[in-house]
Amino acid sequence: MARLVNVRLDEQYLRKAAKLRARGVTLSDLVREAIDARYDHMIRCGNVEDPGAVLARILEEWPEPPDLDARGYDVHDRQQARAAITKRLRSRKS
Repeated sequence: MARLVNVRLDEQYLRKAAKLRARGVTLSDLVREAIDARYDHMIRCGNVEDPGAVLARILEEWPEPPDLDARGYDVHDRQQARAAITKRLRSRKS
């Protein structure tokens, strides 16, 4: 059973899609190929992404603001980080 999937595209992607369609590219085929490629990659890699690569992507997409104050704990010290996170979560509940 085939299903219709809606995808929201910003102006940049709409322009690209229009150029692809004008050159005879079927967008449905393009989406299927992209899904197949991503799925095959996921299977080949054993469904495990490198945590460093994940973190790098997150920080690239949502960088810390340059005027952010330094943390009052060592983020590499598991106990200090846990205590700071727990304290922050508890203060939000109050």
